[in-house]
Amino acid sequence: MISNRLKEFLDRFEIGYDVMHHDPAFTAQELAARMHISGFEFTKAVVVKLDGQFALVAVPAPLRINFKELANAAGAKKCQLASEKEFQEFFPDCELGAMPPFGNLYQLATYADIEVTRNENMVINAGTHSEALRLRFSDFNRLARPRVGRFAEPPPAEIAAQKKAERAKARKKAKKKSRAKAKKRARAAKKGKKAQRHAKPKRKSAKKTRAKKRRR
Repeated sequence: MISNRLKEFLDRFEIGYDVMHHDPAFTAQELAARMHISGFEFTKAVVVKLDGQFALVAVPAPLRINFKELANAAGAKKCQLASEKEFQEFFPDCELGAMPPFGNLYQLATYADIEVTRNENMVINAGTHSEALRLRFSDFNRLARPRVGRFAEPPPAEIAAQKKAERAKARKKAKKKSRAKAKKRARAAKKGKKAQRHAKPKRKSAKKTRAKKRRR
């Protein structure tokens, strides 16, 4: 059963939503896979500490928080991940790690990465590891009033793979450009040789011809 606090909150504001039942899942990516949805459609809630103050951060399932960028966006000096032991008391109506990204339901500031705003609909945890909710982002934005910024990024391995692919693409582009220049030079050289073969021999001037006759 979904969180009573969340259900009453959404019903009070007459927010439309769909309850989605699924096999128990304990990570955001696993949950997205079980529901056959894009990882970017599922929004996970992450608890952090900003200068010692707890806050809730909404980010797409495949991404992770860049704590330095989040600290800058929040105007904080330090940002770090909160442990489950530290935050479990904030969500008494939820199974551990299955809290929805509505910080205002739990007296916590809410932040959302800009990638969350790109989809019309979003899927969120509903307080249990076997149920989720689908609702419109506009409704989430209106009720949660998150502070939106750019502070999420792919995992390090994915970033490294992207950089490797970019370098390979750059090398391929440079090689293609080099081949094109070589072909252009070859065509120019061929054209020059052809022009030389078809060039008419220069006629000797009459003055030089007369001079040679006198010497004879």
